[in-house]
Amino acid sequence: MDKEKIILPDPADIAPEKIAPMMAQMAAIQLSLATRLLAEGTEREQADTDNLLTVEQAAARLKCSEDWLYRRAKRLPFTVRVGRNLRFSERGIEAAIRTGTRFD
Repeated sequence: MDKEKIILPDPADIAPEKIAPMMAQMAAIQLSLATRLLAEGTEREQADTDNLLTVEQAAARLKCSEDWLYRRAKRLPFTVRVGRNLRFSERGIEAAIRTGTRFD
């Protein structure tokens, strides 16, 4: 934890001409850390929330037949191959439903 400690002088001891550059450096550090924090949270959220659905589950969610899914699997952006099996990204299906994408 000592490695992450930031030691700054007493603000009253900082020369006026060094205040602006120091503030810019601190803002850059804050922006960099905030960006990393948001990116990490987004990656963790995406990894935690996507489920791979079976053909039966995906057909029920899309209100279509399993045969329809099998015939169009190569064209569907949410199709995932797991070995010889087809699975369907739940997040991908939700995105397609939200955007009103048609796959006829």
